[in-house]
Amino acid sequence: MPGATIALRGMAWDHPRARDPLAAISTAWTAATGVPVSWDARPLKDFEDQPLEELATNYDLVLIDYPFMGVAAASGLIVPVNDWVDAAYLADQAAHSVGPSFASYTWAGKQWALAIDAACQVSAVREDLWRAAGRGELPRSWNQVAMLAADCRHAPGRIAIPLNPNHAYCAFLSVGVAIAGAGFWRQGAPVDQSAGAEALVFLRRLARDLHPASTSSDPIGISDLMAGTDEVLYVPLMFGYSNYARPGFRAKALRFGNAPRDRSGAIGSVLGGVGMALSSRSGNRDAAAALAREIGSAAVQCGIYARAGGQPGHGAAWESAEVNALTGGFFRSTRATMNQAFMRPRVTGHRAFQPLAGELIHACLWTDRLSAHDCLAEFGRLVDSLLPDWGRAQPGAPGLMQSQRN
Repeated sequence: MPGATIALRGMAWDHPRARDPLAAISTAWTAATGVPVSWDARPLKDFEDQPLEELATNYDLVLIDYPFMGVAAASGLIVPVNDWVDAAYLADQAAHSVGPSFASYTWAGKQWALAIDAACQVSAVREDLWRAAGRGELPRSWNQVAMLAADCRHAPGRIAIPLNPNHAYCAFLSVGVAIAGAGFWRQGAPVDQSAGAEALVFLRRLARDLHPASTSSDPIGISDLMAGTDEVLYVPLMFGYSNYARPGFRAKALRFGNAPRDRSGAIGSVLGGVGMALSSRSGNRDAAAALAREIGSAAVQCGIYARAGGQPGHGAAWESAEVNALTGGFFRSTRATMNQAFMRPRVTGHRAFQPLAGELIHACLWTDRLSAHDCLAEFGRLVDSLLPDWGRAQPGAPGLMQSQRN
């Protein structure tokens, strides 16, 4: 093991779900090996958009979003996981993927990150407020959500969805999949125009009945509002943070469940989660790789990682009775949605595409400047200009709607 003269640096994102488990593991790691480890954190918006080049230059380990895989493979900034784990370890990761999490980091026949954290858009409810309101069963379809939102518009506890630009884009994809199923946006094909227009019109109407924080919030903001006040009763669609299901994390705990369905029968949800990547510019590759293997291992994911507030990416943790007991059954209650989660494009142009597509859809949902027809037309032009390789299959890359069930 390298001596104490080595020091590792990593970049996470700024939320306890990311920071706390990494800090706990790194403290134990330093005590055992003598290798100091420090973690910096960036806001969620930067995690979704910040160029990989800025991170790989300054850090040994970087937490990244899977749409960066095309960039990672083409840039040479990331060391393929295949080069620093053995075959048995990689096989275990694949066999215990939660939905398409493992596959989302596969590109050009190689693995580019370890899926240490798994997530997708799910639903959340304040059970105490729901019971007090006497509302019966939770919504299971988007039509039921719309009726509930209208009914709650002037109530103390309202319905909310994080619909800032990046999350407006994800909500559009999720509702589109719920309407049209797996064929909503296949690689090499445009978005289903009929389903896309229906999704935009539906979300635009729904937005008028949502809590006003929805227009500018991300999932962390809505979760904090929901857990810290009585203003939000129910959220049908946001990336799930299991921390908020843990007693004592905030003033009130949230209960999470599957996202709504529509007439296709599919659960519409976009895949999230976090991958741990090893920078090719690291001067401490062996030590950094050893730490990454530790963080991604089944024992750590089911143990200290989960206990310290992490949201594991290893399937054994999602099935663990102990981990589910810590989180009000978060993992078992949302597994069906994870298994059907929709992967955003991972080609190199997606980094530029997502914020522009998000601003476009946000304007359509929240203003009168853009019709659904014009929004879809401009969306298509953005695809043509920024995702020209979206129509060409990548060697060894899975399709957009690949999922693994285990």
